[in-house]
Amino acid sequence: MIGAVAAVGMFAMIASVIWPGQAVYLAPVFCAQPTDEAIVVSDTYTDGDGTSTNFALYCVGDRGQTIDEGWLRPFLLLWAAYLVVVAVVFSVVRLSRRPHRNTDQED
Repeated sequence: MIGAVAAVGMFAMIASVIWPGQAVYLAPVFCAQPTDEAIVVSDTYTDGDGTSTNFALYCVGDRGQTIDEGWLRPFLLLWAAYLVVVAVVFSVVRLSRRPHRNTDQED
């Protein structure tokens, strides 16, 4: 069980690096009026150790107001969403492979 949770966490991390824009779909959870539009911003830094990129979810309003929601909470919610999807698929597959009982009674 812990291995599955870790595997889904790794998948969520890889998916968020490949497509960080998926966090935009979390706007209804993190962004409230008047800052209800979500934008994912990436910042790339280069130093002596190499290059690193940070992602952040910003909630933006019509008048330019912004709220930085960071990346940890959106990532954890994505992880939970992926975990729910994997659990549902696993449960459906497991239930479909279970032998069916014959409910007809012969007298």
